[in-house]
Amino acid sequence: MSRDPMVEQEWRMMHRLLRLFRLERNGRLQHWPIGFVFALIARRRQYIDELMSLDAERRRRGAAADRGLDEAARALAREIGDALPPAEARADQLRSDVKALRGEGTNSGMKGFSSGRVLGRG
Repeated sequence: MSRDPMVEQEWRMMHRLLRLFRLERNGRLQHWPIGFVFALIARRRQYIDELMSLDAERRRRGAAADRGLDEAARALAREIGDALPPAEARADQLRSDVKALRGEGTNSGMKGFSSGRVLGRG
């Protein structure tokens, strides 16, 4: 029995998304130019939108998801879940880097006034 072309297209889209999330989880994007990273994020968003449209159309037509599509969906869900903690850690690191650049790091002396100006160092 041959596979429904729409199910096949949805399966391929899930695997494309899986690869993009895996790149992020493995930390490979950290050393790439920021413009390229933003392009990949935009592509990922486009793939998600396309996947949602494909899924809605498949369901509207009444085509059932086969075992391969279910497995791909579970693998994608796992990869997204695995990519979230490193992404949150990276965001926290960037947040602390920005604070340090602004001089909002840890206290290094006595501060006074509402401006937080340093009054003395210990």
